[in-house]
Amino acid sequence: MRMSVRVALLVLAFLVAGFQVSVAEESTRPPKNLKKVGDHWTPWDPPEAVEGSYIIQQGDTFWDLAGKWLGDPHLWPQVWDQNRYVLDSHWIYPGDPLNVPAKPNVVPPEGPPPAAAGTPTDAGAAAADAGAGAETQEAPVAEPTPSAPSTTPAMIQVADERDLYCSGWIEEQHDPALLQVVGAELEKIMQANNDIIYLNQGRTQGIQAGAEYLVVRPDHKVVHPATKEAVGTFTQRMGHIKVLCAQENTATAIVVSACEDIRPGDELIPWKEMQSPMMDHVPAVDRCAEPSGLAQGWVIDGGPDALLSVGGGNLVSTDLGPEDGIRPGTVLTIYRDNGDLPRIVLGQGVVLTVESTTSTVKVLQTRVEVRRGDRAEVYQQ
Repeated sequence: MRMSVRVALLVLAFLVAGFQVSVAEESTRPPKNLKKVGDHWTPWDPPEAVEGSYIIQQGDTFWDLAGKWLGDPHLWPQVWDQNRYVLDSHWIYPGDPLNVPAKPNVVPPEGPPPAAAGTPTDAGAAAADAGAGAETQEAPVAEPTPSAPSTTPAMIQVADERDLYCSGWIEEQHDPALLQVVGAELEKIMQANNDIIYLNQGRTQGIQAGAEYLVVRPDHKVVHPATKEAVGTFTQRMGHIKVLCAQENTATAIVVSACEDIRPGDELIPWKEMQSPMMDHVPAVDRCAEPSGLAQGWVIDGGPDALLSVGGGNLVSTDLGPEDGIRPGTVLTIYRDNGDLPRIVLGQGVVLTVESTTSTVKVLQTRVEVRRGDRAEVYQQ
């Protein structure tokens, strides 16, 4: 993937949607299928605005809107959940309408306050009036008391589909897959959603109609920033395809979704569904936090373009793996060594996937940019 193509796409997104992003700090790739809807441009299929809809303004993000509407920016998935026509939470476009979620009801741990003592309910007062003057009367049957609302905090989905299926991982040893893309129905360089492509294997090799595959591409070699030793190959997830029909030694497939261009030579591995880690809250970044005493490692790569610095929402790779007790959902403190002075706490990340000796981490929030060569420490297991 050439950096010049990346820059061109970012400039287009800036001119059309007003987003101020840079190659070093963009969160995901901007959608390419912009179209004019009404008086604005958008890649999505927004519904008609109704009474109470909010019209997105330049500079808005789900993060900021959640802080404004729900009182906590970490609840941004609740805003996104009400507006699922937005297919990538990183990219919202001025002029599109949003449904505003209701504020959550917060119930104290001890439950709702009890009714004032001695204050009869309407039903109780009526029963007392009906029984006045009677010699004997059975006590009225109390209505069942409704259970208190659950105080379990709303879970936060920390990764969206692009984080999971358009990211990558580091392979210690990349062995090229035998099943590959070899051509396309349309004569164009790049293949995208709903395009037809051809594979180099068919019925003879066991390929069947309905089979689904992940398109991958070995992207660049990863060298450890501290030891200068080779770590492996960063392999990029490029898209999702489904086989329509299989011939003797070839197959015809449709592109279900493409993260970027799919082209001949891209490799195919069996498709697997991925799950986002869930969190009940994101710990605050504390510059005075003492080291946890748990496993420490390094930020060793900046993603598909080997970015030198990233911000919140970006993905990075670390050299922390299963032997360090790492699993999806592990929270990491990202910091920078500072000589004899206190370390500089940069932000936090959460582990999305774990490989044999490395892990893919989503940077949740940062005070300043995170660079390749910064440190990562397990905040909590």
